[in-house]
Order: sequence, then structure tokens, then C-alpha cells
Amino acid sequence: MQGLGLVKSLADRERELAEKLEEARKNAEAKIAEARAEAERIVREAEEEAARLTREYEEQLKAELSRIEDESRRKAAEEAEQITAAAEAKLDQAVELVLEEVLP
Repeated sequence: MQGLGLVKSLADRERELAEKLEEARKNAEAKIAEARAEAERIVREAEEEAARLTREYEEQLKAELSRIEDESRRKAAEEAEQITAAAEAKLDQAVELVLEEVLP
């Protein structure tokens, strides 16, 4: 009879351990699911932030390019005015020289 009690005790202990093991497995699966969801959230947020930063950078780049184009146009216009003024002054001098040579 003592052996039967020992077998029953071992069976009870095995059942308890199996239940604990099943509970631990379920807890582990739940934690893995939570971790996976958290990782997906973090990746999604990182992708959204990267997209936002990309848009922001593109807008800044576009604004800077526009500023550079405007500055280049302004400088080109100033240089054209200076060249035109210099050319007009030389043209006036050339006309005077030609008139001096042609007219006595």
C-alpha cells in the first residue's frame, strides 16, 4: 500500500508540474506577443518619424535651393547692369573717337 501512495503522490506532483509548465508556457507566449506588438509599434513609429524627417529635409532643401536661385538671379542682374553700364560708357567713348577721326 505504501507503494500505491508513493505512485499517487508522484502522479499528483507530475500533474502539478505539468500545470505549472503549461501556465509558464502561456505566460511566455503572452509576453512574446506583447514584445512583438511593442516592437511593431516601435518600428512603425520609427518609419513615421523617418518619413517626417525626410519630408522636412526635402522642404528645407527646396527652400534653400530657391534662395540660392534667387540670389544667383539677383547677382546676375547686377552684373548685367554693370556690364551694360560699362559697355555704354565705352560705346560713348568709341563714338566720340570715331567722330573725332571723321569730322575735322
